[in-house]
Amino acid sequence: MADQPTTSPPTIWASTIANIDDLHQQLDGAADNIRALEERLIASEEYLLDLQAPDLAGVIRKLELLWEEQLHGQDRVSDQKALILDDLRRLDDLRRLDDLRRLAAA
Repeated sequence: MADQPTTSPPTIWASTIANIDDLHQQLDGAADNIRALEERLIASEEYLLDLQAPDLAGVIRKLELLWEEQLHGQDRVSDQKALILDDLRRLDDLRRLDDLRRLAAA
């Protein structure tokens, strides 16, 4: 029996992100079937949360999904969560810049 090709976790992650983004676009322009699209979106987001994040940007995306309803409040916890996400984005940007510098130096 031949081995079945497996899809790598980063590929599964990217596919799930693309699906979620596509569902958001469909919802923006949908007149009908909104309920079905919302159910598919929720299922895709829950699936994404169960996946292993391939990098720091993936962790940020997961936290944004988990905290999306809590980031716009007027309380201290909402502010702290937004600050945590800002810190993670800044660290991810610094990591990417460092990667680019290493590539340029090579």
